[in-house]
Amino acid sequence: MGPAPQGQYPGYAPVYQPVHKPMIESVRPIVSDLMLAIAAVVGLFLLMLGWMIFGLAGTNAGADAGQVVKAFGLFILTVAMMLGGLIRVDMEKWVRASLVIGAVLLVTWEGFWSFY
Repeated sequence: MGPAPQGQYPGYAPVYQPVHKPMIESVRPIVSDLMLAIAAVVGLFLLMLGWMIFGLAGTNAGADAGQVVKAFGLFILTVAMMLGGLIRVDMEKWVRASLVIGAVLLVTWEGFWSFY
């Protein structure tokens, strides 16, 4: 007998690996324009509601409840702005930069729990 035939063996097919998408491709549909707008509106609503509860509260417990609602609204708003600025590469760079700077300024000046 002679040497074995060169090339692929007839019984073995090449193994094809599926193409892996980057993780950002899974997250990008979640951060659509509609989802960012909904998160911004909900965040602003909770901020307004928290300030109203804080302003109308007659006791420290009521003021604390207003601060909790305000902090939750601020959190939602800053997350929406940060995600929009960091993940949405299809937006213009100045829009993205202003979203990130705006979120940083909100947290810096307003803070999640401010004392008045």
